[in-house]
Amino acid sequence: MHFIDIWLGLILLGISSGLTITRRSVLDTLREDIKNGHIPMKGVNLGGWLVAENWMTKGSPAWNGVPDDIANKGEYQTMQHLGHAKGDDQFKRHRDSFITEQDFRDISAAKMNTVRIPVGYWITGFDNSGGGDPNGWRVFAPNAINYLDRAIREWAPRYNLVVLISFHAAKGSQNGMDHSAPSDPGKSHWGNYPENVRNTLDAVEWLARRYNSDAAFLGIGLLNEPSGTTPENVLKQYYYDAYGRIRLFSNCLLVVAPLLYQQGPYDSDWRNYMSPPNWYNIRHEWHRYQIWGFEGWDENRLISYAQNDLKNAVNAWTGNWLFIGEWSIASSANFNNDDDLRRYAQAQLDAFKGATGGWTFWTWKFYNDDGSRNGWSMKAMINRGFIQL
Repeated sequence: MHFIDIWLGLILLGISSGLTITRRSVLDTLREDIKNGHIPMKGVNLGGWLVAENWMTKGSPAWNGVPDDIANKGEYQTMQHLGHAKGDDQFKRHRDSFITEQDFRDISAAKMNTVRIPVGYWITGFDNSGGGDPNGWRVFAPNAINYLDRAIREWAPRYNLVVLISFHAAKGSQNGMDHSAPSDPGKSHWGNYPENVRNTLDAVEWLARRYNSDAAFLGIGLLNEPSGTTPENVLKQYYYDAYGRIRLFSNCLLVVAPLLYQQGPYDSDWRNYMSPPNWYNIRHEWHRYQIWGFEGWDENRLISYAQNDLKNAVNAWTGNWLFIGEWSIASSANFNNDDDLRRYAQAQLDAFKGATGGWTFWTWKFYNDDGSRNGWSMKAMINRGFIQL
């Protein structure tokens, strides 16, 4: 009986190893096919998870006892208000409950291949930049890195998904908005102080080194939605420097984003920036929302815009392969007719077929929004048949 047990154990070990090798092979192929432009990213953002946003997670324990005027300023202000005695536990419960393995299973079942995960500079657990507030990262609840580890090393490979890390919240804030967790809300200090840029370079290099050998690691979005007082020349030099550091050891995908108001094919000289063959495995990122600046538009006008203007803008782009890092079917229009909402979603998906880099929808879900008709929630939109992949 002892020998039979050993024999069966070896068989099971062989089967398990074979499955692991097969899964690795599938992920290696998917990752390289995306990097080589053979297939586009087709995915979703896990917004509000590791960089918390109150407006989309209001029911989360993270915000217990936090007034809206503080919560709406982001995670830094919230943790300053709560302190570690309360805040650490509340954010742990938020991270444990908001995104789970089931979400990765559902994303894969919906025929997507990529998850884009926003992170903040505090995830590294250090700041060696030598300036500013060297202890700012300590304000945040610790151990966010454990969740990113789990996403990249367990959940994503288990369901044949690859992960694009989005550097969403930089030291000093690159846009002053709540999703960059600013210490000085409404102000963007990132590009005005060299120590902030140094910290971001250290952080993206650290993340790339940590995950470079993981099959599900696709790459890094080097900075999300830079805007405000961020100088364009500082931003471009940062991208050059990040590329130089990371290419010493990795050929992972690197995504560069222009300033937030530069979301068209002819803005500045981005179409000629970091061009191949001297630069490789780069995507140029746009965030195209038909919300701000589209107030008062009705359903037909929005659909027509997506079918024509949006499609033409995507097709006119001539720089590095285009990636639509964020988009949504939320709008100021009242899509009371289900067929109109489906047409609007499909018009955007059709427009993005011209983006070789693909797209990731913002966002996967809101807190406790199952069954809702929330145009920001891809999970809800898929479940109700408004988005069909």
